[in-house]
Amino acid sequence: MPRRNANGSMSSSPDALALLYVSERSSLLRRLDRRGVAAQEAGDTVQEAFLRLMRTPQTDIRDARAYLHRTAESVRIDGWRSERRAAAVIDRQAEIAEDSPDRTPGAEAGLIAEQERLALAAAVEALPPRCREVLLLHRFEELSYAQIAERLGISKNTVMVHLANAMTALRRRLRDDPSARG
Repeated sequence: MPRRNANGSMSSSPDALALLYVSERSSLLRRLDRRGVAAQEAGDTVQEAFLRLMRTPQTDIRDARAYLHRTAESVRIDGWRSERRAAAVIDRQAEIAEDSPDRTPGAEAGLIAEQERLALAAAVEALPPRCREVLLLHRFEELSYAQIAERLGISKNTVMVHLANAMTALRRRLRDDPSARG
């Protein structure tokens, strides 16, 4: 858990964050499971809550555990709302498609998708080697933190930090670099 320094501000060292992760991850996952959230989605929600904790100025956080639980709930609600909006859009698109004679995507949509794929590939390639390796093992080979730690000879906490750093760097690059957005 992030600790208070002598001056009263929160310590956000990687060790403190890793300790908080270890102590709160299973509690957050159980809470999301009780709310009917699928295991993979719950894991993503917990990860996003920790990323938000890392990005929030520590002076704005009085109780990191409470912040994480509130944030995980907010992330889940945001996800649920997004799913509902997407479902409504898909339903509306299905209605439109029934009236439309041509259902193939246009050339412009294909080009945009290809540009987005290339931008993501470039952003992943630009990551530091260890962050990139951890990201690829987790997201594409679907290895657990423990499996990655064993394969790379590092701790699970280090895996978590590398993955969080990789996700932050990717979001920043894809958000800030106009050429990366296609």
